[in-house]
Amino acid sequence: MRIGDVDALLSMPLAIVYKHSPLCGLSERARHEAERFLSNHPGQEIHEVDVIEDRQVSDYIETRTGIRHESPQIIVLRDGKAVWCASHSRVTAEAIASNIE
Repeated sequence: MRIGDVDALLSMPLAIVYKHSPLCGLSERARHEAERFLSNHPGQEIHEVDVIEDRQVSDYIETRTGIRHESPQIIVLRDGKAVWCASHSRVTAEAIASNIE
């Protein structure tokens, strides 16, 4: 993902961003939850940011949304504003689903 991609996400009516660290076991569990969410919501998309490889993008998301960086982390954006976020073990398929409706 690039910084311009973040700007595009902020212009969408609904966008879900997942911040992932490939060095963290907890991130792998959270990724599994995001994938489980997607399998139950085939019309949705989750935009993943590798916080190691794309640190500038991750920092830009923090700046634009005001949501302090954590990893793993899910951020739900509506019309350019962060309306919900969760990190670590609070990233679950059910939590994502309940916060996009």
